[in-house]
Amino acid sequence: MKKEKEKKKKRTRTAEEPERAELANLPQAPERDGTKDSLELLHRKLGGKWKPRILWVLRGGESLRYREIKAGVAGITDMMLSQSLRELSEEGMVERRQFQEIPPRVEYQITPVGAGALPGLELLAKWIKNNFE
Repeated sequence: MKKEKEKKKKRTRTAEEPERAELANLPQAPERDGTKDSLELLHRKLGGKWKPRILWVLRGGESLRYREIKAGVAGITDMMLSQSLRELSEEGMVERRQFQEIPPRVEYQITPVGAGALPGLELLAKWIKNNFE
């Protein structure tokens, strides 16, 4: 049984090796002005499935409550929404305002920093639509 698994692993490795070799031979684009570092920072700050969608829902500039944002982002879970809102707030892209009322009320609004990402998101959305739909 062990020998069969080892043989299977070897077959898998050898099948992947030509692909790796082909990828290694592709010409690499020259890095200009720290582009690689900028892309890594972009991914850390705005990467993932949900953060761009949340910013898109908040793009109107008005304050929205948690449930309004959740309704605008199809398929997001409560855990992912709260985590993403927290991270966006920590990055300064979203402002979180908590009102001392009973029941408690929390509203979220896009900041100028977050709004600065919207033109780039719009360009990417147009590019996707033009090339892949």
